[in-house]
Amino acid sequence: MQIKIYLSSFSFDILAEYRKMFNDAEINILLSYGTTSSDYYSMIDTNRSMINSLVLDSGAFSLNNIEGSNGKPINIDGFIEYCKTFQGQFDFIFNFDEDFNLNGFEKNYKNQKKIEAAGIRVVPVVHDYIGEEVAELDEYLKSYDLISLGFSEHKNDKQKLAATVLKIKQAKKKVHLLGVSAYNRLKNLPVDYSDSSNWAQGQIFGFMYYWNAKNTPNDPELTLRFKDFEPNKSDSKKYLDGSLYFGEIMEYLKNELGITYQNLYGQNATFYRQLVNTHYFVKMQDRVREAHIANGFDTQYP
Repeated sequence: MQIKIYLSSFSFDILAEYRKMFNDAEINILLSYGTTSSDYYSMIDTNRSMINSLVLDSGAFSLNNIEGSNGKPINIDGFIEYCKTFQGQFDFIFNFDEDFNLNGFEKNYKNQKKIEAAGIRVVPVVHDYIGEEVAELDEYLKSYDLISLGFSEHKNDKQKLAATVLKIKQAKKKVHLLGVSAYNRLKNLPVDYSDSSNWAQGQIFGFMYYWNAKNTPNDPELTLRFKDFEPNKSDSKKYLDGSLYFGEIMEYLKNELGITYQNLYGQNATFYRQLVNTHYFVKMQDRVREAHIANGFDTQYP
């Protein structure tokens, strides 16, 4: 197995620039029906060849968090029509899992069957990992080769999550862990796919990521805040300016990406910050793959 980490709700300008910088990079993208933009057609059709793997999410997260997102009102009928038009461009598509509750299986399963009746094969999304309300995972394992683990109160329980992933892998099926990209969470889980919007969210909330394994090997992911962003609540993130590793980080940015301190704070600061974080998560995929090989996952779960 070789994990793929998808960059969620990507933008074409970042894709085009990053592809110019790293022509041979493996770029995997997850697009959400809940946050469609003018960029989407360019990535889905015109420039599909610039993307290694492309998958479609139904936008259920946006549907459940519409007040706190840039999402739009969506419904299953619109999603089905969208899939009919573009399904050939996607490697797989997630179910319209609109009910995130532990007892939401009946509604989500009904949606699954409605979409499939329209000729669209979709990946089931599990919310009750351990069958606390209904044994939905057991039901999906009967018929599907890929299972997605979505929003759930079980996700932050490391033991329950690990047991669920192991159950899927022992059934010789593949697993996608939605919305998780932290190295220390992924390195010991034999998941086949995961995704993250942190390439963009980092900039939105004013911080960048840096791989700091040389200095802190047990906690290699360093998150640093930009000085022009003041959080609306206290947190533990340190500022890039004044960091113990400032010189090292700036040297890395210049040598690896050709990005300077002036770029990070100049007129196109958002663009450059997103490039920095994109590169971090593209490389994260390689690092998690190395950890999986070290754990023997490549032979245990070929």
